[in-house]
Amino acid sequence: MTPGEIAMAIAMGVLLIAGGYAIAYRAGRNREREREPSEAALFAGHADADAVDGERRMLAMLEEAVIVTDSSANVLVANEAAIERGLSVDGLIVDAGIRDLVQEAAQSDAAVERELELARDSQRLHVAVTAQCTADDRVTVVCADTGYRRSVDRVRRDFVTNVSHELKTPVGAIMLLAETIDDAGDDVDMIRHFAARIGVEAKRLDGLVRRLIELGRMHGDRATMRRTVDARELVRQAISDTEVTAGARHTMVRMRDDAGENHPLPVTVDAAAVHIALKNLVENAINYSPEHAEVTVEVSRGEDQARIRVVDHGIGIPRQLQGRIFERFYRVDPARSRLTGGTGLGLSIANHHILANQGKLEVWSKPGEGSTFTVMLPLAMRDDDTPCNRDADAEGDPDGTGKEADR
Repeated sequence: MTPGEIAMAIAMGVLLIAGGYAIAYRAGRNREREREPSEAALFAGHADADAVDGERRMLAMLEEAVIVTDSSANVLVANEAAIERGLSVDGLIVDAGIRDLVQEAAQSDAAVERELELARDSQRLHVAVTAQCTADDRVTVVCADTGYRRSVDRVRRDFVTNVSHELKTPVGAIMLLAETIDDAGDDVDMIRHFAARIGVEAKRLDGLVRRLIELGRMHGDRATMRRTVDARELVRQAISDTEVTAGARHTMVRMRDDAGENHPLPVTVDAAAVHIALKNLVENAINYSPEHAEVTVEVSRGEDQARIRVVDHGIGIPRQLQGRIFERFYRVDPARSRLTGGTGLGLSIANHHILANQGKLEVWSKPGEGSTFTVMLPLAMRDDDTPCNRDADAEGDPDGTGKEADR
């Protein structure tokens, strides 16, 4: 091969290698272009289809209502919370206040925040709205419902006001009585009379403090100690603990067992909490009954629950007020509560403890006839998920059907 032919062969080889590199480079560029984001992202820039889909799924998971709009407040995407709350309908922002906020945010580099009150189906919806420009033609709006926060704040303010009032009354009375004793001089009878009144107010103050402590325990993080006890034991303890109150009002408190001694009523509960609930119910019955009255605590058995009924023949509760008696500090007869030292917390605490033990507390009452509070607690279960002690016997189940005989 001549030197000229060798040179030609080398040149051809170089050209082939260069062409191969050029083809490979072009193919690589084509693949890169295929991978480049080609869809507008929800918040800013561009992204591939998978990334945009991920953004949409993220929005759907949020409890807050989120809307992404253009600078003219046209909705580009809205999550389910925004649609459910009626903030975005058919691709439009319904509320004019939010639309104004979007246009303001589109012209600002900073986030714009405002609290708005929106009308929704004859109701008022309070929302905290934040709007911010996230891209050249994108504004993101986040609406957080503040109704719950407002409700909590209102309850907290009412609670502080009520506690302050309840504490102020006995403290003021004790201070006044102490001054009166100081002015009484050597009048022994007057001193004894006012000292007794101080004792009454101090007892009332002590009762309020104890109830407030119990409220704190109810909402604390203390561990619940549950054990299985017979419901009768809880009732007997409650009656025993109210003997002093009953004696002061010359009231007879008796227990009636309609379940039968051969039929245990095992319940797995926080015994201390249920005892407090029953004690409050019995004390309430005593305090709202006339002196020399009778309060009956009936114990019976339902299909799968123990029933405890506290029956009094006192002043009764009007039907329109019965829905409020479990509210904190609510008292049907404030004047009578002041006389008996009532705080308006007893029934609220009782209801909380019964519900916390998977039970139920119901009330029947009629003015002038009295009231009946019924506590229902689920019977303890055996391993086969049936109530304990349901075996048939000659007294409670003569025909072996598993149902107790009529009484």
